[in-house]
Amino acid sequence: MKLLFRALFKDLLIYGTGDAFLKVAAFLTLPFYTRIFTPEEYGIWSFIITVVGLLNTIMILGGDTAYSRFFFEAETEEGRRLVTSTWFGFLALWSVGWVVLCLPFSGLYSVWSFGTKEYGLLFILTLLASPLTLINTMCGQALRNRFQARLFTAMNVVSTLLSVGFSLIGAVVMKLGLVGLLGGTLFATLVILPVRLWTVRDLFRPVFSVKVLRDLLMFGAPLIPSSLAYWVFAMSDRILLGKLSTLEQVGLYTVANQVTIILVFFHGALGQAWSPHAIRVYEEQPEQASVFFGRVMTYILAGFGLLSVGITTFSHEILMVLSTPPFYAARLAIGPLALGFVAYGTTQVTALGISLKKKTHYFALFSWAAALLNVGLNVLLIPIWGMIAASWTTMAAYLFLTLVYLTVSQRLWPVAYETRRALVLAGLTFIFTIAAPLLPALSPIFSVVIKSVYCSTFVGLLFLLRGLDDREWEVLLTLIRGRSVAPRVT
Repeated sequence: MKLLFRALFKDLLIYGTGDAFLKVAAFLTLPFYTRIFTPEEYGIWSFIITVVGLLNTIMILGGDTAYSRFFFEAETEEGRRLVTSTWFGFLALWSVGWVVLCLPFSGLYSVWSFGTKEYGLLFILTLLASPLTLINTMCGQALRNRFQARLFTAMNVVSTLLSVGFSLIGAVVMKLGLVGLLGGTLFATLVILPVRLWTVRDLFRPVFSVKVLRDLLMFGAPLIPSSLAYWVFAMSDRILLGKLSTLEQVGLYTVANQVTIILVFFHGALGQAWSPHAIRVYEEQPEQASVFFGRVMTYILAGFGLLSVGITTFSHEILMVLSTPPFYAARLAIGPLALGFVAYGTTQVTALGISLKKKTHYFALFSWAAALLNVGLNVLLIPIWGMIAASWTTMAAYLFLTLVYLTVSQRLWPVAYETRRALVLAGLTFIFTIAAPLLPALSPIFSVVIKSVYCSTFVGLLFLLRGLDDREWEVLLTLIRGRSVAPRVT
């Protein structure tokens, strides 16, 4: 099992490094775009990207997850080629067909969105990029399935650099504005596609299976409502805050979300590294899978717990660096949001039984139940407590989601959770996250010292109460000595 952890941690580091580069690259474009475009133009671009991004989420039909699941279920290389060729061929025809149907109505989309046909060309450019984006995405998934994390990350970095470069050339050098920006993105997607296809060329054969396609669609289609539910999670609280509270509360809540974005970043890196490993272990080493998954849950709780407590404890200092005094009140929403993302992180394991047993209709059912819970609580509580209510309802919805996933997954395929350790980690994380805003306000130097002691106390109690034990001490001591090894499993 030590080799399983070593491979997982190695891929997590690679994916995390790649994601960090992508986030930095996206951040560095902000000064350019905000100087090239007016706020209105920036809003138009953001709106179109969001709408077409939602369309892409629907068009992929849950195929990225389904493809990964059936790829590992195939016992031979020929079987994996059949799955790959069938899905890629269908997805190409399906997505191109949808775009062809949508293109004639681009003017209507523009009128519906902005009250004028002026921006129809922008919708056309973005729609044309959709099939290319989906196939690029699936090529990346194929690399992940083969555990080629370095090549996957390299392809994403190159793709991002091309997209940023061509977009800036179109918008600045050629002075085409938003047309140049979206046209550059389309061109970059087209340029990188042959390279991505080349990296997985040995998986393609001139074969197609209706049965395989049916199985893939039956597995993936129920994930579409789940994706839409997560979109509701991401958007409804801010919309309801704007309608039921004040714009000031919306602004503070948005800043609080931006501070906790680091937990979302680690969740994304974990998801990229974890899914292929989890499915492979289940298929190839079933006798170890249950214990392995339980240990991973412990480490997820520990890692996200440390981030939650650290970010909440130093939220005031973070806001002092990133914002101005009018935004400092956002720190009150940071703790509950951080706890929500801790719960969200645990769904990587609590949902495994549903995915492994191909009961994906539960994802649609439970994600929409959580989304409706989120909206309902927001409607009731936002008029009273504003952004504080929105942050707590987000936490409640994610907690509900992971608990129902856990309940059903354990019935379908039980994981050997380290229950006592998990409860200690979850309990201490909750207590220290919620108590952090109660720390006294002192001078900056004394404040940092006290908060550092506070976080150290949290870590100390994790070991004292055996939430973490000598296996984690071994890892820490090894890292201090400058050597990286996987955790010892007993």
